[in-house]
Amino acid sequence: MKVFILEDDQVQQFRLESLIRDYLLQKKYPNGGVVACGNVRDLLEELVDVPQNNIYFLDIAINRDKDAGLRAAEKIRQLDSLGQISFVTTHNEFAPITYEYRVNAHDFIDKILPQDEFDKKVLDNIDHYIEFNRIKPLGQIFSYKTRTDKLIEARYSDIYYFETTGNAHQLLLQMDGETVSFFGSLSKIDAQSDTFVRIHRSYLVNKERIIRYYKKEKLVLLDDDTELPVSRSGAKILGKMPAFS
Repeated sequence: MKVFILEDDQVQQFRLESLIRDYLLQKKYPNGGVVACGNVRDLLEELVDVPQNNIYFLDIAINRDKDAGLRAAEKIRQLDSLGQISFVTTHNEFAPITYEYRVNAHDFIDKILPQDEFDKKVLDNIDHYIEFNRIKPLGQIFSYKTRTDKLIEARYSDIYYFETTGNAHQLLLQMDGETVSFFGSLSKIDAQSDTFVRIHRSYLVNKERIIRYYKKEKLVLLDDDTELPVSRSGAKILGKMPAFS
């Protein structure tokens, strides 16, 4: 676990970084490091080859760009689908539109709060992350190392399906409100867990997401109303499953 901070005010950046470092040490929490950056480019460069499931504290307005933090969060989500993102900002009015960026923000921490309240909210965010990951059964996490050695992790319960693209070995992981692109093999993903069913050469689907199989139309309906095609070989596989036979 690493903690990433995006804050362009050097005084606030230093104070937040010190607060978090001291707290991690005091609580003896797992600590892969605290990284503070003053711009989006540096932050994203720090995320290269970093495992998923980190903590992020992001200012929204960076260097007079009023929604730079939101765009950064969107890119972070493409790299880290499990991470906990919180916005530390004076722009709480952006809270309702974060859904448009599909970043699933955990919290908004107002900079104008009294210092004690502000500090408590930051530290409560860290406590929440630690507790959530402590009680999370490892068997509920999908983990896959890509052809480029990038680690892809997601909760099985969040996954709808994997699909191929027009590019060789490039796959898309479709989740609730999120899409992650990576290089890999549907066959290898299928082999590592019985959670998924290969309904088509281009689609590997989470069984728990299928609510109906239309044999005549050769389609499956997922619980988000997505319809996916079923191939002849996929029909044979579904036919052997009690829920769809």
